[in-house]
Amino acid sequence: MDHIFTDGIGTITVVNGTVRIELRQIVRDPKTPGKLISEPTSTLILPMSSLKDVTLKLANTMEKIQADEKAKAQMQKQEDNEHALTQL
Repeated sequence: MDHIFTDGIGTITVVNGTVRIELRQIVRDPKTPGKLISEPTSTLILPMSSLKDVTLKLANTMEKIQADEKAKAQMQKQEDNEHALTQL
C-alpha cells in the first residue's frame, strides 16, 4: 500500500462517473528562494457512487476531532480551576 501526503486539495472534477480530486503539497519555489508554493502531487480518482461515503467518513472524523479538542479544552480548564483553588 502506498501512502500519499497532501497539504490540501486543488480542483475537483467529475468526468464519466468518476470524481478526480487533485492533491497538492506546499514546496519551496525554485524560482524565488524563501517563497512557498502549492503544487499538484497526485490525483485521487474514485467512482461517483462512493463520493457520499467518503464525504460522510471525513465529516464524521472531523466531528470526532472537534469533540475531542473540546473535551480536552474543558478538562484543561477544570484542571486550571482546581490548581487555582489549591493556591488559595
